[in-house]
Amino acid sequence: MLPVFRRPFGPPNVVIYSYELSKLFLDESITSILDVGCGLGIFVCRYASSRKDAFVMGVDHSARVIEFLSSKYGKYYGNLQLKSCDFCEGGLYLGRVFDAVYSSDVMEHVKDTHAFVDNIYRHLRAGGKAVVNFPNETSHGINHFAETDDLRKLFAAFSAVTISIIEIKHPVEKLWFSARTVYESLFSPSTKEARNHLYSEREEQGIDRFEDSTCFKFINEKGTIRNSVASLVSEAFLLIKPTIDVRQVERANILNSSRLVVVATK
Repeated sequence: MLPVFRRPFGPPNVVIYSYELSKLFLDESITSILDVGCGLGIFVCRYASSRKDAFVMGVDHSARVIEFLSSKYGKYYGNLQLKSCDFCEGGLYLGRVFDAVYSSDVMEHVKDTHAFVDNIYRHLRAGGKAVVNFPNETSHGINHFAETDDLRKLFAAFSAVTISIIEIKHPVEKLWFSARTVYESLFSPSTKEARNHLYSEREEQGIDRFEDSTCFKFINEKGTIRNSVASLVSEAFLLIKPTIDVRQVERANILNSSRLVVVATK
């Protein structure tokens, strides 16, 4: 089976840069990795596919997401384990520690950030690395960090912390957004309205509201022609690599940065 049909890439309204971004911070020495908030599996399935020598675990708050990934893609990856859990549960332990913990586009939705970071720390081996990337825009999510010191305090238990502002540019970005608009018009006319509703009130953007997000249309309609089209379009788009600019910052105002990456070593 072709890789494009093994890996879930979701409709064009989901994050697709996660794997490309992770390669800037995760090296080949990693033998085990935990993906927190794996969602539709855009990162976790691609990582399991490309690193068959590494043990990969993906966890998500939504049991429906884990059921979807396990039934549709889990059988292809012997090195992948998927679990549903509340990663903000106090004292959570998944049975092992990892060389790396990765999380993309989750932090901005988490209500208890201290419990979230504590559980990341608990699941890292000594010397292990956490890579947490998320948008820090006041128009999105419930958590917004004004200064780098706010993030450093949150990750204070780690021995070393770096914070970077990320700018992602794609040579055919306008074409991509045009394709996304066409997709939504033809296959998911309610997507725009649903997204506006989801983002209209901040209390509706917590992690417990994830199942109200538009990516669940993709899960509910698994196997349909529209999802095959969406996956193929996303895969084709990823063949053209984006330019990712990384600017590490020490002390700075970071509010309304399009994307931040925190790299923390235990």
